[in-house]
Amino acid sequence: MRAYLGCALAAVAALTGCSAPEKAAAPSAPAASEPKITQLYAPEASVAPGEKAKICYGVENAKTVTLSPPTQELSAALARCVEVEPKARTTYTLTVENSAGRKVSQDVTIDIGAPRVKIANVNISAVEVNPGETVTICYTVANARSVTITPPGFHGGAQSKGCAADKPRKTTTYTVAAIGADGARDQEQVTVKVK
Repeated sequence: MRAYLGCALAAVAALTGCSAPEKAAAPSAPAASEPKITQLYAPEASVAPGEKAKICYGVENAKTVTLSPPTQELSAALARCVEVEPKARTTYTLTVENSAGRKVSQDVTIDIGAPRVKIANVNISAVEVNPGETVTICYTVANARSVTITPPGFHGGAQSKGCAADKPRKTTTYTVAAIGADGARDQEQVTVKVK
């Protein structure tokens, strides 16, 4: 009789669409978002020997951010730049890790270029003269392949020091320009007042 009753109840349940309640699934932990490097670049692809360089980066979904060599921990930022000191051509690796331990990496290379041209100083013999009086403009430069002073149209070579003379008739601004081996330019201006 019990067996018959059990079968009858099962048949009714099947006809009415009833079924035994299912167990609710346990909630799963949210998946960690993939780590991303949104940008990585060096504003200058090469620097002069002994100079510092910048590396700029942006990351998302990062728990840790490291840059090597040498390995240094950075902050997780959408846009940030840090200084590095390459001694030779160096490839830097940025590594980002999320909370689940997933990592992504990207490289950027900085070269060592020609020494940067620089004007160390410019001296003039007088800041004020009478019309037609002689003025001497002297300079000291580093890493220049040529130097010009205009006016008077002086053209110097690669010597680190030089001078030019002029006899201004009116107040004149002199431009000392040094050109480096890589074509880079540095310049300074001085003004001589004519009474």
